Amino acid sequence: MGEIFALQGRGECGKSFTINELFRILDAKYPNCVIKDYFPKEYDIKIEMKINNILIGIESKGDPDSRLEESLNDFEKHKCDIIFCAARTRGMTVDWINSHKKNYHINFIKQTIVANNQQQSQSNKKVAQDMINKAGL
Repeated sequence: MGEIFALQGRGECGKSFTINELFRILDAKYPNCVIKDYFPKEYDIKIEMKINNILIGIESKGDPDSRLEESLNDFEKHKCDIIFCAARTRGMTVDWINSHKKNYHINFIKQTIVANNQQQSQSNKKVAQDMINKAGL
C-alpha cells in the first residue's frame, strides 16, 4: 500500500510554497534522482521523481477546480509509492484524496500559520522537512 501525504489549509496559507520547498529539499538531498516534470513552474508543479526505486508524485495545486484530481489519478496509475500534495481542509479536494484510500494510506497534515512572512517561510520549510521525515525519505 502506498502513502499520500496531503498538506491541508485554507486558501493563500502557503501550501503550494511548502510543497515546492519539499521538492527542493528532496532534489538537493538526492541529486541523482530521476525527475519527470509535468508542470515545472515556480509555484505550480506536478512532478514525478524516482529516488532509490521509490516513485514519488508531487502536486502543488490543491484548490477546488484545480488539476489535483487528475494528478492523483495519474500518480496512482503510474504506481507512485508516495504522493505529496496540497489540499483544502474540507470539500472536493479532501474527497478526491479519500477516493484513493483503497490503495493508499492517507496522512492529512495541517499547514502551520504564523504571524509574519519571515516566520511563515521558516515554518513552511519545517513542515516540508517534517513531511519528508514522515515519509521515511
